[in-house]
Amino acid sequence: MKLSTDALIIGAGHIGLVLGHYLQARNVDFQIVEAHNKVGEQWRKRYQGLSLFTPNSLNKLPNFHQPSSKNTYLTKDEFADYLAEFAKHADLPLSINCKVIGITYDDAIGFRIKTTKGEVKAKTVVLATGAFSTPLRLSDKQTRFQQLDLNELESMAFRNKHIVVAGDGASGRQIAKTLSQHNKVYLAQGKQRFLFSQSVLGISTFWLLKLFGFLRIPKQFKLANWLKHRDPFPDTGINYKKLRQLGVQLVSRVSAVEYNQVVLDDGNCINPDILISAIGYQQGYDIIQIPEIKTDCKTLDVASSEQMGLFQIGQPWQHNRASGLIYGADYESKKLLRKLGLT
Repeated sequence: MKLSTDALIIGAGHIGLVLGHYLQARNVDFQIVEAHNKVGEQWRKRYQGLSLFTPNSLNKLPNFHQPSSKNTYLTKDEFADYLAEFAKHADLPLSINCKVIGITYDDAIGFRIKTTKGEVKAKTVVLATGAFSTPLRLSDKQTRFQQLDLNELESMAFRNKHIVVAGDGASGRQIAKTLSQHNKVYLAQGKQRFLFSQSVLGISTFWLLKLFGFLRIPKQFKLANWLKHRDPFPDTGINYKKLRQLGVQLVSRVSAVEYNQVVLDDGNCINPDILISAIGYQQGYDIIQIPEIKTDCKTLDVASSEQMGLFQIGQPWQHNRASGLIYGADYESKKLLRKLGLT
């Protein structure tokens, strides 16, 4: 691993690799660090049964072949293999098993990045850890039953268990669908959800959204705000009717987690064997030890951090709907290159 570099990219997911590809094409001195032991591992460790919901044509990385899948959509493992193949093909300067512990800043030196492999100095730092780094948990209390979050479901070999899945977004519904084959599953509902068909007249809905420009509408536009508020996701056989047919029992929102039971909003209680928190992710900034650009551990002052030379990339709705999608990696990388004066 380099001791000093012009740009350090934290995270070797799709967005970090694409940005690295473009930096390399411009002969920029850079380094990518990845906490996992191989490229794509962050996808392999996500929950069993996860598939991408965008067509393969929208998951193609720049100057590389389109990914292929056994079924209509890529599984998490197929996409992980594709990322590893891309990294090898691009021959990017990559240090794996290299977790960032802290980032500090000195006016004279620039950024000091402390990692498990030593310290690196960099003029620019890019946080490319993506949207799925830190899962939220309903409770940290000790309970009789097992509690799991979205990063603890790589294998879901449960049999004859009573399982509460808290959160009925796309992830919660997919998990409930998978687990319903061999278990009694309760899906705790939250806010109103909006689903859309995977295809229209045999054409991928996401491809049509791309064609008509909906994925690139700037987030400040009213239509983009409307889409963000509704947060629709494709119906991959996870509508309520289909889930009921599979034996999934729909229940109200979880209001409390007690030692022996899960309490619901309607006053009913469930005594589960397992509680799965599928309530989303949060972006944490604990590693950033620069008070001037942090309002708290969960919020970063974007203008101040970018002026200093620290950037984020690939966050959901960072600029538009595509920002957090694989399809958006090319656009987001080129936008950051323009900020760095590397067009």
